[in-house]
Amino acid sequence: MVTPSSRHCNDEEPLLPNSPDVPKRATPLPKIQIMVLLLTTLIEPVASQSILPYINQLVSELDITGGDSRKVGYYAGLIESLFFVTQALTVLHWSRVSDRVGRKPVLLLGTFGLCLSMLCFGLSRTFWGLVLSRCVTGALNGNIGVMKSMMGELTDVTNRAQGFALLPMISSIGVVAGYALLSLY
Repeated sequence: MVTPSSRHCNDEEPLLPNSPDVPKRATPLPKIQIMVLLLTTLIEPVASQSILPYINQLVSELDITGGDSRKVGYYAGLIESLFFVTQALTVLHWSRVSDRVGRKPVLLLGTFGLCLSMLCFGLSRTFWGLVLSRCVTGALNGNIGVMKSMMGELTDVTNRAQGFALLPMISSIGVVAGYALLSLY
């Protein structure tokens, strides 16, 4: 008789080893679809973090503070945080829309909206232009929920952990890339 203390614990071994539902090997990840999804995932942190190195100087140069340098941090923080606030308010909406119309149209709309609103942000010369473009950037970029749904659909029980482990890794690379791209200029 095998007792729990006499048997070596193995997290990869199924509890019911002879079950027909348990696959013997991990299914390979669909590389092309996962790579396209990860490239789309890379865009969001680059867009969210790319303004950080220059936002203080932009607020100062556009004279948003009226010459008071003590207010630069307040206005810069306000502009920076608008992306995350509007994204948090719209992410569930975009997930529901993707359930109705499909993942790909929502993901493409979010990516296009992100690119267009970042272009508008770069061309803005007023405080309200910066605020509006940053809000649009966050509102159109509720892609993270859609990306996680797509990852769940592209993987199965045997490779889901591998697939989902790639999302935060790519997101971290995007944060670093956002800073690195701007340090080149």
